[in-house]
Amino acid sequence: MQPTFVYVACSDEGSVDVFSLDAAGKLTFVGRESGLDTVRTLAVDTLRGLLYTGHNTAVPRAGSFRIEPRTGRLSAMSAVDLPATTTYVALAGSRLLSASYFQGVVASAPLAYDGGLAGPATVACAPGPFTHSAEPCPDGAFVYAASLGDDKVLWFTDGPGGSLVEAGSVRTAPASGPRHLRFSASGHRVYLLAEMSGTVTVYARDEATGSLRELQSIPSVPDSLGLAAGAARTPSTPPVEEPCIWCADLRLAGDFLFTTERESSTITTFAVDPGSGLLTYLRTTATEAQPRGTAVDPGGSFLLVCGELSDAISVYRIDPDDGTLELTDQALTGAGPLWIACHRPIQVALVGRKSSKSGRFGPTTATQWD
Repeated sequence: MQPTFVYVACSDEGSVDVFSLDAAGKLTFVGRESGLDTVRTLAVDTLRGLLYTGHNTAVPRAGSFRIEPRTGRLSAMSAVDLPATTTYVALAGSRLLSASYFQGVVASAPLAYDGGLAGPATVACAPGPFTHSAEPCPDGAFVYAASLGDDKVLWFTDGPGGSLVEAGSVRTAPASGPRHLRFSASGHRVYLLAEMSGTVTVYARDEATGSLRELQSIPSVPDSLGLAAGAARTPSTPPVEEPCIWCADLRLAGDFLFTTERESSTITTFAVDPGSGLLTYLRTTATEAQPRGTAVDPGGSFLLVCGELSDAISVYRIDPDDGTLELTDQALTGAGPLWIACHRPIQVALVGRKSSKSGRFGPTTATQWD
């Protein structure tokens, strides 16, 4: 069986740590790609076997790497400067998008035919304060961005010169802090995690217009954890004095959805109704200290979680019947792990790639900061 390679962005270490994951959920350390200062976010192109990195160096930048299909090791291809800091990167066809928490914009970097960064990167749009993510929908027709500071989710279509043109938006609950969103496989449902309120909002998505209609809003942080409502965090804001909600990431895996909360160091599991897409709370489980980044392996069997304060990654087998998480392995990482990306090499012949109906090449994702 082809192994799954696991990449962990370790910002304080300045590295991407590489592991292989076997069918039993066990990790084997492959190596450490060093010299990657303040790497905060990752994205994978599974088809071409490429990894992209986002760095908050003095001049923010993005890098592209070729993945060796037998070992998972990385070899550098190219890098470009970014016009703003990066908190989340995602592939959107023939370009790499980068969301900036501090500047409230989304940057766009063109890709060469081989997937390398061709540059220069430019500002594509300005969704609003504390833009925390930018993610294309499965068919590539729209890009969705979450403005944590503006309590808004916006969607965009392609514009001239690599720009993104706003096509619509929805407001979230005041002071909720929309952070990350995920699409169902069909793209008909969107799941949005709010950093400061801890809610998960389920939207119905109109494929033609991109518009979102709220179906459900459900808390992911149980009252038993005793957490107050959170607030936006920046280096200039006062330190948080009381335990408060500080959610980080969400992932879909089959009939289950998982969220992480950093103050309590927990994972919350929801059941996803296969017909309506609505969520039912199942349980909350202790995990790595300050769980910042998560990923689901390509087969949907394992949830991976890294702890920003534990400098470690845990692997959980997902019970296909009730979503129970069984710890199968844990491994140390470099300092400050923030993001996880998984890649399982596939055998394809790249003899001309067909574009989607929107003219893009079909997105692949992963990512982030804060």
